[in-house]
Amino acid sequence: MPGIAAAWAVGRPAGQVRSARSGPLALAVIGDCGVDDEQLHQALTTVRARDWNALTRWPGSYLTIACSGESLAVIGDLAGQHPVYWRPEPTGTWWSTSASALAALDGAPFDPTALAAHLALAQPDVLGGRSLFRAVSRVPTGQLLVLTPSGASTIRYEPVSYQPMSLSDAAPQVRAALSEAVDTRLDGTGAASADLAGLDSTTLACLAARRGPVTAVTFADSRLRDDDLVYAVRTAAAVPELTHHTVPGGDETVYYSGLDDLSSLPLTDAPNAYAVTAAIKRAVLATVAEHQAVGVHFTGAAGDAVLSAPSSYLADLLRDRQYRRALTHAHAHARLRHVSPGPYCGAPARPRAWASPTPGATPPPNCAALPASGCRRQSVPSPGRPCWPPPTG
Repeated sequence: MPGIAAAWAVGRPAGQVRSARSGPLALAVIGDCGVDDEQLHQALTTVRARDWNALTRWPGSYLTIACSGESLAVIGDLAGQHPVYWRPEPTGTWWSTSASALAALDGAPFDPTALAAHLALAQPDVLGGRSLFRAVSRVPTGQLLVLTPSGASTIRYEPVSYQPMSLSDAAPQVRAALSEAVDTRLDGTGAASADLAGLDSTTLACLAARRGPVTAVTFADSRLRDDDLVYAVRTAAAVPELTHHTVPGGDETVYYSGLDDLSSLPLTDAPNAYAVTAAIKRAVLATVAEHQAVGVHFTGAAGDAVLSAPSSYLADLLRDRQYRRALTHAHAHARLRHVSPGPYCGAPARPRAWASPTPGATPPPNCAALPASGCRRQSVPSPGRPCWPPPTG
């Protein structure tokens, strides 16, 4: 059975593809992995024991390929930055981190049901083992793909649930994990830059500033009603290593700008919500490029998805008749964001997807590129809360 030697990487710097081998044992990591060559070679004993979970505990974001005899394990990451897809063929099994690449083998069409679920729920694990293409399977989060002469299968390596932990015990562990991840990303690089906006990006910017100067940027469009700039200025004043720059908004830095020319967007396996803010991100990165050489840029994108549950889980608590707990959590969400608990208490009773647009309503500022009719502000607009156009017809 072909092993690691039969796999290839496209568009990866040489430093992001490393491997170790000893007889029938082989191990490769692809991506930003905080393990040195000696540790990688020592981990071959872990491969022999087939302790797959231990191979995912290094800091960073990476894909792992491990070969022990005639068994090959392909392990993605829990955050979904390195997904794994596969499809069986009469002659064997193809696997890839790109579903569209596997679909292109024979022109497999997209799966309209899976696409509808993806667009409606925006949660990858809702699809389970399905991808957005027919005949292409997805390895669910927390599971790995195992290839043997008898075929392919997925097995779970990450627990479904964990023992509850107090905030005082968990906080140091989260701090250490974030610090290690940032240090791993900065190792061997020169200049560093970061968004300085919400809690997530600000945390990473401050952690990066421990290692040296950081060019920090804040998108400060007056049409956005948020307090990102206020907190960014205060943070930059408190952390001398942060050199702060603001990015003013303009006619082109609005949601959905440039989407009329789809050829200008990168090809992805699935619709990407961040495509609607591509023009804003280009303006931010252009400002970075004006003030420093090419280096590492940190953002807080998807931090909430990794470190917390979406507020929609409050609806699950209500459906389970856990009214007191739902109310307590709603107040906690509101207190964290310095807003009224009303939206968190009322939203689960009427999901946003079911809300009817108000005809003729004035759109919020961040919908400047959309038709005015039918756009209703559900809450204070922010870069993470775009306003979608109403259905037509």
